[in-house]
Amino acid sequence: MTFKVAVLSIDGGGIKGIVPAMILAEIEERTGKRICELFDFIAGTSTGGILALGLTKPSKEDRKKPQFTAKDLVNLYRKEGGMIFQRRKEKKLNFFDAAKINGLKAILAKFAPEVEPEDLFSSKHSRKGKEDVIIKYFGDTYIKEAITEVLITSYSTNFRKPIFFTSNSTKEQESKSSQSFRIICEGHKMKDAALATSAAPTYFKPYAISAINHPDKEYTLVDGGVFANNPTSIAIIEAMNSYKSRTGESISLDDLLVVSVGTGRKSRGLDIKDIADWGQIKWIEPLINMALNGQSEVVDYQMEQLLSTNLQDNTQDKQHYYRFQPQYSETKNSKDYSIGGDALIYVNDNMDDASPDNISDLVKAADRFIDMERHNLERLIKKFQQ
Repeated sequence: MTFKVAVLSIDGGGIKGIVPAMILAEIEERTGKRICELFDFIAGTSTGGILALGLTKPSKEDRKKPQFTAKDLVNLYRKEGGMIFQRRKEKKLNFFDAAKINGLKAILAKFAPEVEPEDLFSSKHSRKGKEDVIIKYFGDTYIKEAITEVLITSYSTNFRKPIFFTSNSTKEQESKSSQSFRIICEGHKMKDAALATSAAPTYFKPYAISAINHPDKEYTLVDGGVFANNPTSIAIIEAMNSYKSRTGESISLDDLLVVSVGTGRKSRGLDIKDIADWGQIKWIEPLINMALNGQSEVVDYQMEQLLSTNLQDNTQDKQHYYRFQPQYSETKNSKDYSIGGDALIYVNDNMDDASPDNISDLVKAADRFIDMERHNLERLIKKFQQ
């Protein structure tokens, strides 16, 4: 191999996690190896965190081999998507509260028809469905049992700092003196990391866990996407730290192979005529989507600059940063075409649209993207074969 450390980073994006799962399944099929065998370090946020954990969870029969293939995780989204994004059950209201809600519905129907009034006062989805799926797949496996080193992002609302779940227990001790973040490992299970990293505000309730090995009582955690929807830069730093800790040798960016996989670029344009008169209610969901997408693209730009201009000979065979991020069509009847003349596929921008039709659209989009990126994928595969 021409690199010393291979790093994989997987973005957040809700149900659209099926797209990176399919891309990673393609890599597994072409190499004949599991993702945890190809990469030395895997980081994930939200749905990407669930994928990272799933790809590194040890099998019950052989703790040195992964239980799930990437294709198995594709099926997770196909089969369990509707369960994960299960609408919250409506509460029974007394006469006066029901009258208030009905009045609010009338107002929203006129000014914000896409907003459900109940969603203004509680999370959109029940956590129980997602919790059942996560427990089904991860059981009581501890995160320190991960076959390959993983890093999963979340954010503590009670301490106002990032909380990183890791399988590397030595990093927990090293982070105790930090005032800006905390890394935790010992005593924490994969299911806790999965539920914390995917607790997207407004979509799911925050997730609380005990602060094991720390004087604090508990952490109240939300989706790591609030600060790192694309965790590639964090993954690179932690992978380099791990290598130095393990070998005593420092490495440079030239020694890394970095693969960053996104869940798809937003395509729904919002012109001035659409948003000029928006207030808080109409801005909530689009603003969350813009923040998540914007952070992902900025990190991609930073990595492209750092990992490309860092090379003296920036030729294709020297490439060591690969970003796989689909672009979706804006409308169902779109005539948009990508570079190369391949028509783009429409998918719903909403990260919680787990309807059979949208999942089918996502699968089609991933298949099309994989075909469009076949040359980049071939170059990447050769990296693992050198």
